[in-house]
Amino acid sequence: METVVISVIGLDCPGVVYTVAETLAQANVNIEAMTQTILQGQFASIFVATLPDGVEQARIKEQTEAAIARRNMHLTVHIHAFEQNVSDKEPEESEPFVITVTGRDRPNVIASISKILFDHAVNIESLKAMLPTPEEDACLLVFEIALPVSVDRNAFRLTLLGKGEELGLEVSIQHRDIFEALHRISTI
Repeated sequence: METVVISVIGLDCPGVVYTVAETLAQANVNIEAMTQTILQGQFASIFVATLPDGVEQARIKEQTEAAIARRNMHLTVHIHAFEQNVSDKEPEESEPFVITVTGRDRPNVIASISKILFDHAVNIESLKAMLPTPEEDACLLVFEIALPVSVDRNAFRLTLLGKGEELGLEVSIQHRDIFEALHRISTI
């Protein structure tokens, strides 16, 4: 059995996940993990799946593209072999943090903040970038990161705040547990 990564990207419409999942199930392909999102009307998904013995990636791609075409969906399918991280180094212990950035939108905001993360060997596990409304010249970024325990948290925080000040942005960093506790919605 071969493990593959299947990505499906394009114009969103109802039934995309169903179409792909149904096609894979009919080919006896097991979906092990999946994520999907919609961004400004664009659909993006990643499936990690196991192909049965003797089934070629090209065949699954053709079948998925045919099912998408039959439903007049405008999506692109890409399949490649799943790659394991084979680094000789053990992953460094880390803790989950959330960085929020708000302020005037401009092209260098994500690059500036992600450069600091790169310089400190911090992995971005999720990033959402949003414009609150199309009329506003503002942005909201939410980075979910894995902060290595070896990183000096105070120096890291000061670097982020300094970059925020330089760019005229509000930057906040919180441990994910604290962030979730503060933003938890409860029923009345």
